[in-house]
Amino acid sequence: MNYYVLLGVPQDADVDTIRRAFRTLARRYHPDAGEGSSAERFRQILTAYETLNDPTQRLRYDRTLQDIRATRAKVVEPLRAERFPEPMLRPGTRVGRTNPSHETFDPTRLDQLIDELFHSWDEILFGAARRQDRG
Repeated sequence: MNYYVLLGVPQDADVDTIRRAFRTLARRYHPDAGEGSSAERFRQILTAYETLNDPTQRLRYDRTLQDIRATRAKVVEPLRAERFPEPMLRPGTRVGRTNPSHETFDPTRLDQLIDELFHSWDEILFGAARRQDRG
């Protein structure tokens, strides 16, 4: 959970902005506030305020957010860089910006692939039974 989003403040917000946001949300979600109150939500808001109000804890929290963002970027980025050949195109063709002269979709190739798939599954599922019946 991002404490900045929870309090509705930007990441570079000053202490006064964080305090005003906390007070507004605390009035709304305090367990004694009546309708619309939520003890769990109030605890989350209080934890966010305590973390962002203390300069040492806020610095540690900001570093944690940066580490999380950096880790996510490292995991996702290599997947975008690779290009894989399209199975429904003729062998040797690739799709993507690296090869501007790629071929268009070939429906007859798709039909061939589907036929091969069904024949192989038919052989796997029923081939052994047919061979036993013949033998």
